[in-house]
Amino acid sequence: MPKVQANGIDLYYELMGKGEPLALIGGSLFGRQNFGMVWEGLAKHFQLISYDQRGYGLSDRPLQAYDLDLWADDLAALLDALKIDRCHVMGTSAGGMIALKFAAKYPDRCIGVVSDCAFAKCDTMRKIMFRTWRHMATSWGCSPEFADHVITQAVGAEFLDGPQGKKVVEMVRTVVGMNSPETVVQACLAMEKMDLRKDIKKIKNPTMVITARKDMLTPMTTGKTGAGAQWVADNLKGCELKVYDNIGHADLVECPDETIAATVKFLKRAKKKMAKK
Repeated sequence: MPKVQANGIDLYYELMGKGEPLALIGGSLFGRQNFGMVWEGLAKHFQLISYDQRGYGLSDRPLQAYDLDLWADDLAALLDALKIDRCHVMGTSAGGMIALKFAAKYPDRCIGVVSDCAFAKCDTMRKIMFRTWRHMATSWGCSPEFADHVITQAVGAEFLDGPQGKKVVEMVRTVVGMNSPETVVQACLAMEKMDLRKDIKKIKNPTMVITARKDMLTPMTTGKTGAGAQWVADNLKGCELKVYDNIGHADLVECPDETIAATVKFLKRAKKKMAKK
């Protein structure tokens, strides 16, 4: 199994496809499997750096406090180990937050940036949601019951009632079950505490924000104490915003082909923009 030493731990990774490198950062509870439905489509255009972050999957799971800076530093160290100077970065959900942190902290390591179904700061409602996840994971473990609760907030009701609903429920139960409760707790605390508003204003790389109007977890607009995806787009100079009207949080599950097409188109434009600088 391909692993490298990066930032003091072993990170599991796989390289897929050919072309410009594209690092994929999964969301909380899902690790690299978060991109499973878009690997094939993206690998036709890019060399994918598909990896499990610290705490997830086949990578090391040290018992420690996690935050976005640490995960961004891990990605930089992974690129060093793979001898990759610069890459495109795409993160989904919490991974989208890490992608924004990485772009702010390591601008010279980025080409184009895609932040998918993420936001910059929790409001009170989202803090309560993630706090509830912590308590459920601690009480129930990463059980099917906990996974079922997560999926009701991750996809739209119409999708769950559709032909793929039962299959996705089983998939989420399997992937969530691979986690440790300790990782869930640390991931939720990282999201509850994060505030990317200053980082957003530092980002100079071409960036696309993907969001959905029915997203309950990382919404377009938050309560007044938060900063949603719309805030990110409004405060990141030159940012492109793609909005889905009729899906929930998980566009990589509900409409993967559309997200693949939008991502490929954007990152190819981003490469041209960066080449002119």
